[in-house]
Amino acid sequence: MLLRRHKGQAAAELALVLPVLLLITLGCLDLGRAFSIWLTLANGTREGARYGCTLSRLSESDRRRIVERTEADLVSQGLRCEDLQIEVSTPLGMTGAAPIRVRASYSLPLVMLYLFGGEPVRISAENKMAILPGGS
Repeated sequence: MLLRRHKGQAAAELALVLPVLLLITLGCLDLGRAFSIWLTLANGTREGARYGCTLSRLSESDRRRIVERTEADLVSQGLRCEDLQIEVSTPLGMTGAAPIRVRASYSLPLVMLYLFGGEPVRISAENKMAILPGGS
């Protein structure tokens, strides 16, 4: 039996399969980055809510300190301050056992969006904690 040589067959197959493999790889990287950002936001909002639940009142300066503390935690973990939005609210007031809510969102430009054009993805996380009675 004669063996036929198929010159260029491997290169042609690689040219067909490589774009699909690159898209899958970039999609996995984007998914991993988005999940990492979400975990960072969840940890930062938890830190802000933990600090806020120890306060006995929520004045504007206290609200600013909660935002600053949350922002400092998020920036220390590598997020850009310009892309962050942080909100602090107490829907039921500052009574004991009422929740304090800290919400942060981050604008993440994905690699796949650079290829196909599109807006950055907005990732957000929120934490609520019960206000401790008799806080400082």
